[in-house]
Amino acid sequence: MKNAITTLARMIITACVVFAFFEPSVGYTMTARAAEKHTELVIFTAPSAEKLYDGKPLTEQIDVTAQGLPEGYTYKAVAEGSVTFPEDNAEDNNIVTDYIIYDPNGLNVTDQFVNVVTRPGTLRVSYTKENVLGAKRDRDSGKEVAVNTESSQETVIEDEASPLSGGIEETGVNTTQPNASAEILIYGILFLIMIIVFGLFITDSSKMRVK
Repeated sequence: MKNAITTLARMIITACVVFAFFEPSVGYTMTARAAEKHTELVIFTAPSAEKLYDGKPLTEQIDVTAQGLPEGYTYKAVAEGSVTFPEDNAEDNNIVTDYIIYDPNGLNVTDQFVNVVTRPGTLRVSYTKENVLGAKRDRDSGKEVAVNTESSQETVIEDEASPLSGGIEETGVNTTQPNASAEILIYGILFLIMIIVFGLFITDSSKMRVK
């Protein structure tokens, strides 16, 4: 019984020593990361889009672009804007409403970036293709033809409904989970120590039985 209590005491003391050794270094690393600040200019730009009137709202929530992020950093961002009728067209009506920045380990470090600028996009709806594409109607074929004003090249436009953008989608998201190597190392060492102490306990028990 005395040997069992001694072994248990050894196990507790060993665990305390291991945590006392590793915990300060882990806390220091996390504090250092939190204190890091990025002053470089980062720009998030909402997308612009046009379509023919079809009675459905035009929205562009995805494809927000980012400029100025450090190498290895990723992000996700969302823009909000909607136009259904041409009468509601306005400049800069698609606004970046939310963004998150991730470091190479997948940690959310948005608060570390102190110089972030958002730029809006423009959504437009038109009743005619001419307003959207600068199109004209070919007299012989009766089809709409888009004219490139620089090269005068003509392209036949098929009468197909424009696709409507879907819901929110993550852009450039790093799905890597946060780095937990320090915690894994700590628990691995503790597990190894527990196995060793348990082996010593079994050995002591066997000796006591022999006696």
